[in-house]
Amino acid sequence: MDKNRKVEENTSTGVLAPVYEAVRCVGALKPVFDPRKNLFKPPELTVGGTGFWVRDCGLFVTCAHVVQKYLGRSIDELGMLVVGGNGHQFERATIVVVDYQHDLALLDVSFPTKEVFEKEVKTGLLLAGADPDVSVAVAYAGFPFGQDLLDSKQSPTYAEGCVGKSILHEGERTEIQFSGPVVGGYSGAPVVLKSEPDKLVGVLSNGPVEDGNTGNIFRGIHWKHVLALCKMARA
Repeated sequence: MDKNRKVEENTSTGVLAPVYEAVRCVGALKPVFDPRKNLFKPPELTVGGTGFWVRDCGLFVTCAHVVQKYLGRSIDELGMLVVGGNGHQFERATIVVVDYQHDLALLDVSFPTKEVFEKEVKTGLLLAGADPDVSVAVAYAGFPFGQDLLDSKQSPTYAEGCVGKSILHEGERTEIQFSGPVVGGYSGAPVVLKSEPDKLVGVLSNGPVEDGNTGNIFRGIHWKHVLALCKMARA
């Protein structure tokens, strides 16, 4: 069975894997002016990475390096930061917290009603609460190659791998090394246990290869850093 596929379903129920349902595009909508017609075209979507909801705290998480370029920049320059896709409307987002040390960021997403917000959060993931063992199977989903692979629903791409090294300490930063296919655009993607597919063990951040974007080995930010950031935001 192909481990890198558009949709993963539970064969007994036909229900989409929780990690697949949890992810959204993180990008920008930018108006484009047509000088020949002297009017604006529909906004163009640029996808910079992936993000997801954490159900425990109702917050939206992505990588700091995915959104840092929007800090202090105008909409005219880069467009309006948005979150959406995967069958959901794109909504305006603002950066609430950036943790450069652990390459994490929290976004505030504007929804028209509280009911829409609550429905979105219900698609989120829970934190694992324990470290995974080496060789344990994991799954993740995101938006590789940005907007280039998007269909009309902005569907994510699902992939599978395993834990290669359980814990890596880089100063104050704790990571987990995974083996699996990864390319640019997956940054910010949640990594979950296949055995407990709604349990977050890491956030896909970078790979050790030269360009940091392509390869079959990548590092994920430990779930405990996500927990710490969420606690700080809710304090």
